[in-house]
Amino acid sequence: MNSLELAIQLEMDSKRFYLEQAEKTEDRGLRAIFITLAEEESIHARILKNKADNLSYELVDTYAEIKNLFSKIGSYKSEIKKMPDALDVYNLSLEIEKKSKDLYEEMLREATDEKDIKIFKYLIQQEEDHYRVIEQLMEMVRRSEEWVESAEFGLRKEY
Repeated sequence: MNSLELAIQLEMDSKRFYLEQAEKTEDRGLRAIFITLAEEESIHARILKNKADNLSYELVDTYAEIKNLFSKIGSYKSEIKKMPDALDVYNLSLEIEKKSKDLYEEMLREATDEKDIKIFKYLIQQEEDHYRVIEQLMEMVRRSEEWVESAEFGLRKEY
């Protein structure tokens, strides 16, 4: 299996993983985040497949959509306590995103064509965005376990 085939397989595996997590959660906001991540992984796989087949593709920034989803998960802190293994799932998600990013960085180092360089830089950025999303979810989990605040007076970090 060459690097491009491996990258496509990684994206499809990531998509399946995120869809499984979406099915497991009862929280609508979290489900939306997982589904969005799965859709983005599918887009990445399609871009790579089109590249392999010498077809056209479009590099679209989708991080803003995920960022907006965070504003819609207000009850997340209370819901997350029902998921005792949430941090394990998120740690696995981080590993998946890092593995993809590392592969794209390796492919970028080997790339000589300007189009290839552009696609691998794009995919690296996308995986970094996914990594940040998962880190934000982990922070929300940890915060719900570490401290309680008044909704009226608490400080909020802007995402």
